[in-house]
Amino acid sequence: MSGNPTPTSREEVEAEIAETRAELAETAAALAAKTDVKAQVKQAAAEKKAQAKAVAAEKAAVVKQAAAEKTAQVKQVTAEKAARVAQSTAETRDRVAEKVTEARSQVATSAEQAVHQFTDGRPAEVARRPVPQAVIAVIGLAIALAATVVIRRRRH
Repeated sequence: MSGNPTPTSREEVEAEIAETRAELAETAAALAAKTDVKAQVKQAAAEKKAQAKAVAAEKAAVVKQAAAEKTAQVKQVTAEKAARVAQSTAETRDRVAEKVTEARSQVATSAEQAVHQFTDGRPAEVARRPVPQAVIAVIGLAIALAATVVIRRRRH
């Protein structure tokens, strides 16, 4: 009952009874809800499901971010390694070209010496000079020519 001392009229008594009935109905509904285990289980399951979805979404976002960071790292490392390989290739190509130029120069010098060996001096001395130097010069020239062909094919 409410805190009024004594109701004075019939309307007040009826209003107080209606109010008390409403309070009792609320209390009964609350008690019924507390005893309805099936509804409580459904409610708890729904709450847990919502929590699980939230956690899964949060973890998915974290994993997605980590994957993006790893992808960026891999791209950076790959770019750095590709740059190093390109630089190394260019350096190797330059060294090979330098060696080929040196070999050509040596072959040309040897060929010139071989020609002078067979053309300078008296015919008797020229006839006695050994042939191997000329053969070496021709072989060296062939090697230089082959290296040049290989380098040009690799560039294209």
